[in-house]
Amino acid sequence: MPGVGKDKRAVAKRKLLIVDDDRAFVVLAAAILRDAGFMVLEAHDAMQGYMFAQQDPPEVILLDMQMPAGGGLNLLKRVQGVPRLARIPIIIVTASTDEGLDELVRSQGASALLTKPVDRDRLLDLVNQVLTSPGE
Repeated sequence: MPGVGKDKRAVAKRKLLIVDDDRAFVVLAAAILRDAGFMVLEAHDAMQGYMFAQQDPPEVILLDMQMPAGGGLNLLKRVQGVPRLARIPIIIVTASTDEGLDELVRSQGASALLTKPVDRDRLLDLVNQVLTSPGE
């Protein structure tokens, strides 16, 4: 009998949405996260990211701070305004090293700040950290 003895149950992967107009970053981050076992959705502007989050809510959103069609902080506010999406941890990603930026994004409701260029271990640590942190 084909398939006898094989466990056919699908293993549920943790779903993550990357919203960033920097396609090189998206390719790199998605590869790192897929290697770690995540299912990764990709959006390249804020409008597309919002649509994807609405259609198929992820467990974590990696969100570029500056991009077309609304920008990261605007999308952060929009997501927080939708009750079924409001508790999704959002990690703001930026190339900026401005002092006080971490405080700013956290005051806006982000769970964490990740600066580019992204280190593989730092990315995975941060994603796992926000996944295991109790909801606020």
